[in-house]
Amino acid sequence: MRKIPQQQRSKELVARLVQATAQAIREHGMDKFTTHHVAEQAGVSVGSLYQYFDSREDLVEALLEDVTLNLQQGLNALVLEKTTDLRQMVDRSVRFGMAFLRADDGLAIELVRNWYKLPTHNVVRLLQDTLLDFMRMYLLKNPLANNPERLHIRSFVIANSIVFTMIRAISEPNPFITDEELTLELIEMVISYLNA
Repeated sequence: MRKIPQQQRSKELVARLVQATAQAIREHGMDKFTTHHVAEQAGVSVGSLYQYFDSREDLVEALLEDVTLNLQQGLNALVLEKTTDLRQMVDRSVRFGMAFLRADDGLAIELVRNWYKLPTHNVVRLLQDTLLDFMRMYLLKNPLANNPERLHIRSFVIANSIVFTMIRAISEPNPFITDEELTLELIEMVISYLNA
């Protein structure tokens, strides 16, 4: 960001610009939306937009941070659930991830389809760390008998396997597998791996 908002009115304007970015991406697609689309959607001048953001890439990065924080909050809520059944927790987690990607009128799908050309370095790290923390917290609450010393390795493999498999499947214009089939296979994969 070019300028960090200090006053409440400025913070609200930045939030509006981030939401307008989401809407512009939904309407025009990642490749065709412009800062003019965002400013128009937010009801501000392009000059006002440029007080806070240098480019459309900066707008997208702010949007990605917002989306990732929402995902982080959802995962944290799952960890706090009082279940001790591994299958039930994995099922809820995978279904939450799939629903998150399919929600928001196609925004997540458009972001996922373009992830390789987005400024995702900070977001990917935050998402990976959140998923790893989620796995650690759950598995520490519900210890597994086999190889607890490899928890950090297993968490890393599971988190990345789920995320990139979902991204790959959702990015396909004509997927050969349904969301439900993918969800069930991911659940079985995680359960099998954790019980190995």
